Amino acid sequence: MGVIFVVPHWMLRMSPFGSHRHAVACYSELGSYMHQLKRARQITISKTPVHGTSSDEDLLDLLIQAGISSKDQPTPLLTNRQVIGQIFLFMFAGHEANANLLVSIILILACHPEIQNAMQRDLDHLLGDTVPGAWSYDKNYSELMHSTVGAVINEALRLFTVIPVLPKCVPPDGPWLSITVKGQPHPLPPGTIALSNTSATHRHPEYWPDRIAGMAQHQRSSWSDIRNDARQRPYAAADFDPLRWLDAGSTGETTTQSASANFLKPRAGSFIPFSEGSRGCLGRRFGLVQVCASVATLFKTHSVELVTDPGNGDEDAWLKARRCAALALSEGTQFDTSLRSVRDVPIRFIERKI
Repeated sequence: MGVIFVVPHWMLRMSPFGSHRHAVACYSELGSYMHQLKRARQITISKTPVHGTSSDEDLLDLLIQAGISSKDQPTPLLTNRQVIGQIFLFMFAGHEANANLLVSIILILACHPEIQNAMQRDLDHLLGDTVPGAWSYDKNYSELMHSTVGAVINEALRLFTVIPVLPKCVPPDGPWLSITVKGQPHPLPPGTIALSNTSATHRHPEYWPDRIAGMAQHQRSSWSDIRNDARQRPYAAADFDPLRWLDAGSTGETTTQSASANFLKPRAGSFIPFSEGSRGCLGRRFGLVQVCASVATLFKTHSVELVTDPGNGDEDAWLKARRCAALALSEGTQFDTSLRSVRDVPIRFIERKI
């Protein structure tokens, strides 16, 4: 990709290397797509003008509005090239984080086939026989994110937070700030740096109680080999419980639900994969839409399963494969620019017979 920014495009188009010609063609196609996206959103905004700021506005809305002139702002804050450049930046800024999250989702669903099946039932119910090209944000996104699809994505974000620590600071030239922990105020002087431990927050028993006791006995015992293994901490695949996001009661039974009224709304500050408040991630919705679309597209037509050793019995072989996958999500997880699994796990995708 870097060659696009250092070599003239006309030279790349004439290059004898196919990879160069392919790169410039992809860049051109992406540019066309971003311009179409910008024009489409401009039309939407012009039909429904926004007054002031709204919590429903997303990153794209704000960028488009910054590039539009008005009576109060005759000269746009951003030029057309700047708007397109910012769209490009935010599209790619979250690609690595989304890719790592998708890896975690794929591996964890391979370890939890019953949850994968429940999610696919919701996909079949919500999307029917429609193809991805017919799906839309307005029609499908909210329904998907309040179904088992959204529960799986949110639970993966809770357990396998891409950014495990969020740095914050008190402005050096600002006033003292105070945070309250268990009713006790803690004043912070200007210049203080605070690191919010996202992984610990997402596992705090006060906000995220252990629901294992409410599971059926066979479900508790089926994960005992992993739950009792110290190497599985802190990112234990056995803790994956997307049903907590759905109003599924305490039976531990997998159900198919899509009602947004029953979807879990975490306590403020207890679920912060994108941070919160005025310093929250601007690309939050952008990233979630990408992940939701990827999960829906993949699992609508395919299932994922662990590759087992044919030399062992079916059940023993599968349990062994599950332990290896679970270790890849715990002991095999490391942080560089984001949290990711660095171990190879043999899996296969099977086309669904719908």
